[in-house]
Amino acid sequence: MNEKIISPLNRVEGDLDLKVIIENNRVIRAYPMSRLFRGIEIILRNKYPMDSLVITPRICGICGASHLYATAQALDMAYNAYVPPNGVRLRNVMALAEMAQNDVRHTYLMFLIDTVNKKYENLPFYKDMVLRWAPYIGSSYKEAVKWSKKYTEIYAIFGGQWPHGSAMVPGGVTTDPYYNDIMKAKGILTHITVEFLEKTVLGGPLYQFLEINSLNGLEQWCTDYPNGDLCKIWNYGKDMGWLELGRGSNYLMSFGHVPLAEKYVPGNSKLMFDKGIINLENWEKIDLDQNNILEFVSSSYYTYDEGEKIGLHPFDGETKPLPPNASSSKYTFTKAFRYKLGNSLIAPEVGAISMLTVGGNSLMVDLVRRFKSNVLLREIARIIRLALIHKIIMDELNDYDINKPAYKKPDEVNTTRGYGMLEAPRGSLGHWIVIKEGKIYNYQIVTPTQINMGPEDPFGNLSHLSLSLLGTEVNDVNNPIEVAHVVRSHDACMVCNVHFFDSGLEKMVIRL
Repeated sequence: MNEKIISPLNRVEGDLDLKVIIENNRVIRAYPMSRLFRGIEIILRNKYPMDSLVITPRICGICGASHLYATAQALDMAYNAYVPPNGVRLRNVMALAEMAQNDVRHTYLMFLIDTVNKKYENLPFYKDMVLRWAPYIGSSYKEAVKWSKKYTEIYAIFGGQWPHGSAMVPGGVTTDPYYNDIMKAKGILTHITVEFLEKTVLGGPLYQFLEINSLNGLEQWCTDYPNGDLCKIWNYGKDMGWLELGRGSNYLMSFGHVPLAEKYVPGNSKLMFDKGIINLENWEKIDLDQNNILEFVSSSYYTYDEGEKIGLHPFDGETKPLPPNASSSKYTFTKAFRYKLGNSLIAPEVGAISMLTVGGNSLMVDLVRRFKSNVLLREIARIIRLALIHKIIMDELNDYDINKPAYKKPDEVNTTRGYGMLEAPRGSLGHWIVIKEGKIYNYQIVTPTQINMGPEDPFGNLSHLSLSLLGTEVNDVNNPIEVAHVVRSHDACMVCNVHFFDSGLEKMVIRL
């Protein structure tokens, strides 16, 4: 038996650790650990509710707009706000622009650089992977660095700044763009489409790629346009066994995303990407009810007033941290997310693959039906989503009516509550706010990395990530790149779950 702690796994800030137990070159147990405490929920207590629009975007430097969007939706519900269609469109544009920059940076700067690992140096296409994806020198890597920041320019036109903007507010957005602003954003998006998405990522025309609706179509695309990174990832990934790597949960979950501008109703909007849960065993689609969300702390550095075995809904959530203790069975600052499905507690997978599959994207559905969820399809999903984002942003900008408002001031309510649920770049994100006497009484946040990578619950149910790692064959225990592929395919971001650092006692054995 071989026990290792792999750290850091997150290339952004290094706050995700993973303890894996390997026996006969197979993972038999995995413990994802977040050893930093966030505390945003405590910071928000007794604050004026509108302060949350400034504080929550600072949870993350990558997906701050998603947190802002969730906060704005929660306050929309709490104040029964009407949001003009223009406001919804600009919110969507900003959120999707941020999602696009993340999908590019994750793919090239966080995930693909693992393909130059020494495990693959004898493969016939190794040289091509190095020339494309090696950090700092790869041709595609350099293009990703250059073009990914362009998406944030689109965000900044309407949001004033990126990251940590606060332009989304209950009732719409604070910006009132001129015609030139709309045209400038469209020009930037067109430039990215022509010079990066089509040349480097897809290898062919966007409009033609968006017509693909099946595996056969994807294979034909790779015959017609073999030099795009999409087809290189698809073909090389299959040869490297990524279709069989890291399956995990039997359930894909999405909170849904991109409300239709004319049909935005807080908590009950008509969405471009539908919400729900799909059971991969029988393909039953299950309606999502936020009342069935529970968080457990039996393995987390928290305590609940009513004991360790209960699960709390976020409206009733508690944030009472405990100091890390090496002799305790607790090992992470991440709570265990579970969805109550009948008499069961399920630990679903969230992320781009879930968002597209639950949302009904034909190509993604066909791929997942054939291969289930795995490392390769998670990466392909992000590229499909990136292509869709380009079209949706352009459509939203085309539909923007310069002569109509993007904001309607709501009446603030002293005692109320609300929630905002959407898809952040890394998966499903939810914010719940309870307001009493004009101040925040309780604020709870459920992040996608928490959903994917939490600890086991008090009944022994494992998280999706732990399930996806079980049985993983590790060729070289001193170079467990297979484990890194599984974890990084989820776009891990423990920044969402942390606040201050505790130096800890465990030794960092391996640095991948």
